[in-house]
Amino acid sequence: MTAPSAECRAILNRISAYLDGELNATACAAIEAHCATCAHCAPIVDGLRRTVGLCRDAGGAPLPDEVRARAREGIRRLLEGRK
Repeated sequence: MTAPSAECRAILNRISAYLDGELNATACAAIEAHCATCAHCAPIVDGLRRTVGLCRDAGGAPLPDEVRARAREGIRRLLEGRK
């Protein structure tokens, strides 16, 4: 597979807004047309679309305390590493 083009990078920079329904119809159509023919972007967009759907379907299920503690510890370590 070839490296992503400048158009691919532009598409992927807007993918979150696209999946969240924040783009206008013209922008959405451009992304969909690109992904219909791009072997690089199509699987990325499809995978992210499925991931977003799974997260939305999960609803507001509370995180187990152990998972919450590990996440907070990881975030703390990341923030300390930036100092």
